[in-house]
Amino acid sequence: MTTARGTRVGTTAIGILLAVAVLAAVNYLAARHWVRGDWTRTKIYSLSETSKKVVRGLTKPVRVTVFMSRSDPQLFAPVTELVNRYRSLSPKVEVEFVDPRREVLRADALSKEFGLRDGTVLFRSGDKKKYVERDKLADFDYANAGFGGAPQVKAFKGEQAFTAAILEVTENKATRVYFSVGHGEPTLDSMERGRGFAQVKEILTRDNVNAGTWESAKGDVPADASVVVIPGPKTALLEPEVAELAKYVAGGGRVLLLADPVLPTPGAPAADLGLQGFLSTYGLQLDNDIVIDPANAVPMVGPETVIANRFGTHPIVRSLSAEGLPVLFPIARSASKIDKPPAGWTSTMLVETTPEGWGETDLVHLDAVQKDAKDKAGPVSIAMAVAPADETKAGVHPTRVVVIGNSRFITNDNLRNAGNANLFLNAIHWLAGEEKLVGIAPKTPEQASLSMTQSQVNRLGLFAMFGLPILSIILGVWVWYKRRD
Repeated sequence: MTTARGTRVGTTAIGILLAVAVLAAVNYLAARHWVRGDWTRTKIYSLSETSKKVVRGLTKPVRVTVFMSRSDPQLFAPVTELVNRYRSLSPKVEVEFVDPRREVLRADALSKEFGLRDGTVLFRSGDKKKYVERDKLADFDYANAGFGGAPQVKAFKGEQAFTAAILEVTENKATRVYFSVGHGEPTLDSMERGRGFAQVKEILTRDNVNAGTWESAKGDVPADASVVVIPGPKTALLEPEVAELAKYVAGGGRVLLLADPVLPTPGAPAADLGLQGFLSTYGLQLDNDIVIDPANAVPMVGPETVIANRFGTHPIVRSLSAEGLPVLFPIARSASKIDKPPAGWTSTMLVETTPEGWGETDLVHLDAVQKDAKDKAGPVSIAMAVAPADETKAGVHPTRVVVIGNSRFITNDNLRNAGNANLFLNAIHWLAGEEKLVGIAPKTPEQASLSMTQSQVNRLGLFAMFGLPILSIILGVWVWYKRRD
């Protein structure tokens, strides 16, 4: 071996060793310091800022047990991806995966100790436990199930369920929401379509909120009430009831008023349902009208059903605006500020119509609505929120009030439309002071598709069968020719 050749060999060997060393160092650093990316349009692989704050703020460990088969076609992959995102944010999150079909002994032990079933994710911190079961992880489309196909995931709700579970096992606060009864309001246990609130109770329970009832004519607001909901009363509240409500709110209470339009029929209550004096204290009023918005009307439905997709900047509706989720209101009235609002309160528009919308004040001739000078000009606000102008000076538990000119948007079946559930839950969480849970929307898997004509399909097939092989031959000839020179 000549000296020159030996030098080349030595240089090559050193270069190879250096390359291997650099590659090893890069891999070592990448394993210890890595960054996750999400290039999906709907950000289905990203945690919301709400969840990030919750996880990064953990002061005690949370153990997560994913009791799920790895062969689960719908949920195992997204659940695994999600819990790993939580684990990467904080060392306080400890995760264990148990496949009940493969790890039989470990699965039997967990089943006996915690009563786990396949498809359950268990959260534990100290003595507190929270079970997130399969039906709480996703909404499924069963359209193809009857033809032998598997149900498809319409919306993955894991983040909402997991963050709520972490908060429940790490915080001592219990959220209790009381719905008023005694004025013809729908009931929490009613399964009646388009009227009952059974689905509302279900989603509140899923969000770790205890829902109960308050018979306003019989007693004070329960002492442990986090929020009081007045959901679509059909008769006016009596003066003692309004006085009790005002007393509760003045002491730092939180109220969500859902008031439907009052049509001028025999025996109809006052248009303000006896609440205008109470609302005026906080600079709000219920307008005696029906909201019409031709620019956002629902096809094949009357003009009184409105799709609202114009939101304010309040935390309650921020996620709806970001996600582009409209709210469907069947027969709503407008809620707005009074002409001379009292000082010390901040009123914020949550949802409004387009400029083409209006508040129809002629409630007698609704068969042929038409905008005129007597109507309330658009854009018309449908939902408002009120809080002290400076909450930091208003005490530990400042007053908060939300008024929405419709209750039917949360009734059975209507609740599942677009962003209806999000608006309701966000309002409840904001009123209860649980800003950490405001704005976690379900993630919808992307459905990307490519439409092609038959001629385009034929050309693509010909290119795959003949174009690619010919291109490979041409490239090979070119390489051979260059090397020969």
